Amino acid sequence: MRKPTESRQDLKNEANFKAFLEVMDETQKKVLFQLIADSERHKATIEEIANNLGIEIEKKSAEFEFKDRRFFNEIYKLEVSVRSLYEQMIYKFGNLLGEEVEKLKALLNDEEKHAKLVEKFVDKTLRIV
Repeated sequence: MRKPTESRQDLKNEANFKAFLEVMDETQKKVLFQLIADSERHKATIEEIANNLGIEIEKKSAEFEFKDRRFFNEIYKLEVSVRSLYEQMIYKFGNLLGEEVEKLKALLNDEEKHAKLVEKFVDKTLRIV
């Protein structure tokens, strides 16, 4: 039975995700689950930084849709974008962040690793980003 808070779209996304897991090779699964785990850790770190700086952040969530095998292209674009965001935050606000900047640098390093991990699954045309 469906949970009251689950929509048909939620169920469809979950079904699509499970279907993708079935066709992924073990390397892709390992990378995807590492990204999921790291994403949760990054979220907690950003929330901690904001809290330590006395900044209230608006929390938004978005569903990632698994429409076809090119979802690694979307993940790659996100990893590159977040890496760029962290770089800009460090460059523009590093002196204001104090010791919190080291946490951002660690996240930046993770994003660089993520982009490299995902890149091998990305369409060649996207790699020029």
